[in-house]
Amino acid sequence: ERIEKLEALGFVWDPLEDVWNESFAKLQQFYQREGHSSAPQGYKEDGFALGSWVRTQRANKQELSVERIGRLDALRFIWDFRSELWEEGFRKLQQFYKREGHCKVPDKHREDGHSLGGWVGNLRKNRNEIAPERFEKLNALGFVWDIYSEEWEAGFRKLEQFYKREGHCLVPARHKEEGYRLGGWISNRRKNKGDLSPDQQRYAEPVARPWN
Repeated sequence: ERIEKLEALGFVWDPLEDVWNESFAKLQQFYQREGHSSAPQGYKEDGFALGSWVRTQRANKQELSVERIGRLDALRFIWDFRSELWEEGFRKLQQFYKREGHCKVPDKHREDGHSLGGWVGNLRKNRNEIAPERFEKLNALGFVWDIYSEEWEAGFRKLEQFYKREGHCLVPARHKEEGYRLGGWISNRRKNKGDLSPDQQRYAEPVARPWN
């Protein structure tokens, strides 16, 4: 009867267990709102240092009970820190895509403090090392793997448009074709003709002559 009287007062038999459950409740709250359980470092949920708690669970996984691991897994908890970094980068890329409508992130762009431009650049450099499922997720956003070829195609499309209208390719140096700096693109092609692939030169010759 003494146990019952104590429990009627909400007596806590295991304070550490109670603290963990309260922390987990904060993570659940975060997950239900954000759709993931990767609280950033330094993040606080209602004043609670949830970001630090998440990293503590990851670092001490070997000491967690099977029951706690199961509860965290139910919230799609990411145990591997490198995977966590990748998922964070992808979330920022999704955010950028939803706002801009494309994945052509400028090299130095930061998305909410995240160095997204650098992250995207690393993806292109290490394309062959990316897991198939990640590759598919990026392609689903229309990710451009060869940004230089994409830029060339965009410029050439504008040049074709100019040519069909004007009948020549003598584009003024400062001319913009629907906001696109076509004059600058033409200038760069003339300077770097030797860097064009055979296919690019073949497509450009009927339209982009004279080179000089």
